[in-house]
Amino acid sequence: MLNDPKKIEKKAMELLSKTKLFKDFMKKNSMLASLFRMPGEPGDPTSAANLAGLQTRAQVNGLIQQQIAAGGPNAREQFNQNLQSAQSQLNQLKDKVFKSGMGSSDAEMPEGFKPNDQKTKSFLKRLEYGTNIQSQKASYFFPTTSDFGLSVGYKLNDKSIIGIGASYKLGLGKGWNDIKLSSEGIGLRSFIDWKVKGSFWISGGYEQNYRSAFKNFSQLQSVNDWQQSGLIGFSKVISMKTKMFKKTSIKLLWDFLSYEQLPKAPPIVFRLAYSFK
Repeated sequence: MLNDPKKIEKKAMELLSKTKLFKDFMKKNSMLASLFRMPGEPGDPTSAANLAGLQTRAQVNGLIQQQIAAGGPNAREQFNQNLQSAQSQLNQLKDKVFKSGMGSSDAEMPEGFKPNDQKTKSFLKRLEYGTNIQSQKASYFFPTTSDFGLSVGYKLNDKSIIGIGASYKLGLGKGWNDIKLSSEGIGLRSFIDWKVKGSFWISGGYEQNYRSAFKNFSQLQSVNDWQQSGLIGFSKVISMKTKMFKKTSIKLLWDFLSYEQLPKAPPIVFRLAYSFK
């Protein structure tokens, strides 16, 4: 806009047309006001004087009928043609006003501008709740585990979501012959999702994970036992027809802090997430 004076002028007229001072000025000093005296605010003593001498609608209709009757059989058809021509000129004038930015509803928006639909919603309606599942096969030291996470996100706009969450790592044992449920860890998460195009998103986040087995929460108080994870990757959203889970996300993430962790965590993370209201 700064490089195009016409766009700046159009935007200025659009903003001015929404102010009360500008509306009052145009009501009293515009060309239309000079042709037809407009009534003032309620209680204005000049309002009655402005209306004095004006013909009523019934009087105008009576005069029109008299002129049509005096004009002969083709007078009504000629009157309708003139009326359509006047209506067409009014529509052209209306289009010019809207294009100049004076129309409040149909005003042309600046190029590249997209309104944020989330701003019209309350705080609670901008929240999006979710759950995700991530599994890891057994190794020599660790059993098969599944991470169950819960999250709540806040929609900044239609393309950006930030949020926090937590996860619980459930141990399932080392095979079908050795199934054993255990608490193998817990995690705290933060994330951000940004829509790229269509159903594809860029996803990132920072996490703190406790990756050791524990039997009570007092074991989680040691800060040195927690590991950091930095995640970046892509998400693919699949729309679902169910009312509870509106969309399913397949996330493929790279943990670029995994190389500094002991015990070392897998650098590639695959998650299946569900979002619902």
